[in-house]
Amino acid sequence: MHRFYVQDIDTADQVITLKDSIAQQIKNVLRLEAGDRVQLFNGTGDEWEAEISRVGKNEISTTLISTIKTIPEPSTKITMILGLARPERIELAIQKCSELGAVKFIPVISERVQGGNSGTPSPQRLKRWQRIAIESAELSRRAVIPLIAQPISLMEAVNQTLIKQNILCMWEESSDESKSLRTALKSLKKHPDGLTALIGPPGGFSQKEALSIQETGAQLISLGPRVLRSETAAITVMSAILYEMGDLGG
Repeated sequence: MHRFYVQDIDTADQVITLKDSIAQQIKNVLRLEAGDRVQLFNGTGDEWEAEISRVGKNEISTTLISTIKTIPEPSTKITMILGLARPERIELAIQKCSELGAVKFIPVISERVQGGNSGTPSPQRLKRWQRIAIESAELSRRAVIPLIAQPISLMEAVNQTLIKQNILCMWEESSDESKSLRTALKSLKKHPDGLTALIGPPGGFSQKEALSIQETGAQLISLGPRVLRSETAAITVMSAILYEMGDLGG
């Protein structure tokens, strides 16, 4: 059954009207008809089965039938802070980490951001990234939509996030105080409410940046001797956290 994200679903009114791209997809791509059923979710954890009652020129009318038990979210709410890189790299990281269960992405400006400050994404680019997160949630059957935050400076993101949760900073250069990801995760309590992974841009963080991050209380983490692309590191870290926390098949 096809799933669609609808931001505002008023259950008091059993008739839900679908417009714009969703209506076009249902009518022109999927060619669904009156009587066919779809699943609708609001992005905050609720989902319903609905029946198409009318297929109009620009709108699709559906009637809510019943609620659907949603799949559980990961026990640990994972935020990904991503050093800005070429759009296709960020988009791949957002797509795959959204499928895995990330709840938030914070793009950050650092010393080695590709393109310098001119690499800061436009409002249109941020909307595209949010759309990728939505499509990934639809595909992976998540009922929660990850948030794409506004880009901010690296240290601003670190200081804001540390107030609420632990930060693990991936840094490829050697440090006497660097830990393996597994060791760092085992040192945390069993299921922290929130955890943030900090992934650098291509070229990584400078030594000055890494030391500044460490001084805030964040942990420097090594992913081993191999050098990974930033998007590969993001997917690897997300998967490893889920595994250690028991969220990949128990």
